Amino acid sequence: MKRMFLAVILVVIAVSASLTELIYVKTKSVGFIDSINQIDRAVDEKDLASALSLCKATEEKWYESAPAIDILLIHDYIDNIGISISKMRSFLVNNNTEMYFAESTGAKKALASVLGSEYPNFENIL
Repeated sequence: MKRMFLAVILVVIAVSASLTELIYVKTKSVGFIDSINQIDRAVDEKDLASALSLCKATEEKWYESAPAIDILLIHDYIDNIGISISKMRSFLVNNNTEMYFAESTGAKKALASVLGSEYPNFENIL
């Protein structure tokens, strides 16, 4: 009976840890996608000063949370997301909105990919 009780406790701990990781990664990914969308709207409205400050804040937030995301996930493109956000800011400084939007789209796709890789799908379990 003790073994059964211990097994149930270990399963509950494993499920709780998995749910915590899923919620954390989902919250962070959706938050960064929303931040990038907000920057996109500012660029569309030709408010480059506001877009630049939002991009700088997003970049700082990314570099604060990237180590935790990198610990939870083993993805080579976690670093590339940070690089994309840095490039977005660089393109805004140079008033190159076409390249900004290309990089913005790439960063959003990478964040969506990180988010999608965490869902408990059959492909992700194997």
